[in-house]
Amino acid sequence: INKQLDYDLGFLSGGEYRNGRLSVSSDAESGACFVSRLFDSRSEGTEWGRFVVDARSNVGAGLQIAFYSSNKPTIVYRDRNVPIQELISNRKLSAEDKKEIFEPLLKKRFVGFRDVLLNGITGRYLFFIMDLYRQENDNTCGDMCLYFPKTSWIRYLPSVYSRNPKDADFTERFLGIFQSFYEDREREIRNSSELLYHVAGERAMLEELAEWYDLTDVYLCPDEKLNELVRRAPHLMAKHGTIGGMKEYLSLYTGTEPEIKEDDKNPNLVTIADPERYITNMREYSLL
Repeated sequence: INKQLDYDLGFLSGGEYRNGRLSVSSDAESGACFVSRLFDSRSEGTEWGRFVVDARSNVGAGLQIAFYSSNKPTIVYRDRNVPIQELISNRKLSAEDKKEIFEPLLKKRFVGFRDVLLNGITGRYLFFIMDLYRQENDNTCGDMCLYFPKTSWIRYLPSVYSRNPKDADFTERFLGIFQSFYEDREREIRNSSELLYHVAGERAMLEELAEWYDLTDVYLCPDEKLNELVRRAPHLMAKHGTIGGMKEYLSLYTGTEPEIKEDDKNPNLVTIADPERYITNMREYSLL
């Protein structure tokens, strides 16, 4: 869950999604409630694995998440079977109404946790209800990720560890702690190349990449120019110190290839002809 469409398909009350994060609205009395869309695993009896939310600060009791699951996409409401997604999207029903309607499907509730193992939650369909309460610190939520189907390291152990269901459940949950750490690091390593992909990079990452090439004053560059500058930096470095390289470099800032004149007597002196054509304000002058 990392875009506006995810929130549009669900139900949000007392909150707002802005700049990639969910927060409590300024006019909300106490907090926000978000009901996710219905997730379909395409397999009956699916064992759901893990849920992770990017929450800032030590949220504590300021974040509560309840998970609901079923093998059917419908629920009995007012003596008839009604699609669960239809009830989730119904703007006439309040958040409290939805909680009461979905109570028979409630499986687990977590308070203050940003990373939880969904042990024991089964069913083809799953959705969650998140309550976010206003706090003095920065209590907001960013990307949310749901992992399924459940995988367990206990399958790598000898069968003796699985014979007793009670002991196997404890062993599985215990191993799940270390499995989560390992899978997170593995995912970071596997996706580390994306950090170097300039198009997908955030502003801070682009500025850091620019420093690698000793590009200065990049804070003056608009995002689109900085993106293009980082993309072409290896090529520009190969032409460093040449008139052709200067023309190409300056054209990135001005949008037009400037006319550069060399001094025959002093090879270290160059002149940009008619700079007023390329520089229209002090910001562009400082950037140049």
